[in-house]
Amino acid sequence: MAWSWDVVAGPLSPDEKHRRREAIDLHANIAHVSALAVAAIAGLVMLLLRLRPCPPPVYAQVPTSPVAKARRTRFRRFDAHHLLSRIRWWLGDDLGGGAGRRHEWIVGLVWAGWLLALCVRDTGSDFLHLTKRMGAVAVSQLPVLYLVSLKAFGSSHEVVKRLHAVLGRLVGLLLLLHVVCYNYFFVVAGIWPRRLLDLIVVYGVVAFVLLLALGVSATASVRRASYRLFIRVHLVVALLVPLLVFFHAPPVRLYLVEAFLALIVDLFVRKLRSVNVPSTLVFLPDANLVAVEATVPPRISRALSDSPAAYVYLSLPQPRGAFDFLHNPFTVASSDDQRGTLTLVARVRNGPVTRTLARLASSSSSSSRKHTLIIDGPYGSVARRLIARHPARVLLIAGGIGATFILPIHRFLREHLPEARLRLIWAVRQPADTTWATEADLVPEDAQLFVTAGSLPPNDDAIEMRPLPSSGSTISNHHLHRGRPDLDTVVDAVFRQGHEDPVAVLVCGPAGLAADVRRRVRPWVIQGRDAWWHSESFGC
Repeated sequence: MAWSWDVVAGPLSPDEKHRRREAIDLHANIAHVSALAVAAIAGLVMLLLRLRPCPPPVYAQVPTSPVAKARRTRFRRFDAHHLLSRIRWWLGDDLGGGAGRRHEWIVGLVWAGWLLALCVRDTGSDFLHLTKRMGAVAVSQLPVLYLVSLKAFGSSHEVVKRLHAVLGRLVGLLLLLHVVCYNYFFVVAGIWPRRLLDLIVVYGVVAFVLLLALGVSATASVRRASYRLFIRVHLVVALLVPLLVFFHAPPVRLYLVEAFLALIVDLFVRKLRSVNVPSTLVFLPDANLVAVEATVPPRISRALSDSPAAYVYLSLPQPRGAFDFLHNPFTVASSDDQRGTLTLVARVRNGPVTRTLARLASSSSSSSRKHTLIIDGPYGSVARRLIARHPARVLLIAGGIGATFILPIHRFLREHLPEARLRLIWAVRQPADTTWATEADLVPEDAQLFVTAGSLPPNDDAIEMRPLPSSGSTISNHHLHRGRPDLDTVVDAVFRQGHEDPVAVLVCGPAGLAADVRRRVRPWVIQGRDAWWHSESFGC
């Protein structure tokens, strides 16, 4: 296809410039409204799913009964439900290398195609029209980009993170094309770099540099090095970019006002929801863990009783009463309705929050280990969605500190789905890594614990932790196994029992563990088994 745009065309008349502006505004508005419509529909579906009553449990036939045999015969035939299950599984596969999941790419490519079509449509041969259109369409997505990250929706931290990342990359791509095309136009027109010194262009250049800094801070290596830095850069860029673009491109100011208001309202609501809670800190040096027991208001206790394995945002009080919007998410390992307390357990990393908590908890004085912390939440929980599925069998696998998510789910299922057959696998490096759970009697009797010390390479950061002498362990040897769990045997044992039984598999731990489990579940899904999958990763 030949290049159809004139980079430097003749001067436009006032009417032509007006029509160009109208076309840019029209297509930007279409992009804006379509994004809001999709977000509204998705939000409505999530609300309906959350409010729908749980279906009654399905009667489990005796395996040798004629009804069960007939269902197994149908199981072997073509079934549209099984086909949809296989498609859903295929869409949820991770592409590896940190590229994300397949459905994220499909949704992202479809939406990118839609936005690019709006950028190109009816631009004719006007290259400057195309360039301006890409910038306007990109900015039109900012309100939705801010909305999907709002904590007020109560979405899972994982869901928010993924949706926000997909749309953020698309906005960044369009803005990059906008900048590249404008610079190309300046070069061809012979006004580069003089034009870059104009104040209106400087606003745009600074905004783009901030977006580049945001992209760098969002890389996995930077997040691992300092999650706090990533959050701080995110917040600074989210506050400054709308202001800079507000002066850079007056025609798109409405979108910027919407985005800025969404951010401010979210921060304000989170400040109102956040509470200062008296907390007791305990540091487990040999396991490199810090435990926080906080006394919380009744509303948080009630919410946690209905939403096990939810997460809260934790931050440290700031001097002079300033509010710190930079919370770190932590899964609630347990809660006590009668005492009005919740317990958080975190691995000490390089970030300032966990390091500060460990320092405060290491004090020799018991009184000095009591501090006031700020908690916002709880948010997000998969428990209700899991109960609505009424699985007959549930496989729960935790790696290291991932048990803070798995153990509350197990307790909730025992109470609300007593007929389900549960199997819990917990892999740790040393028995000391389970101290926080065993001392609080949180580990069920039927749990299988695997100690992997000596079976992993020294540099493996998956579930390896520093050792504690075995005398510090309170685990019964009856449930303690040496070495890694045989995931093939574990998964096959769950799926081989009852072809007609719906199965749920939940994993919380490092990405490698989740990938291994999913790889072993896939053959059963391909065969047509009804499997519900959820993977929760910890850390950044």
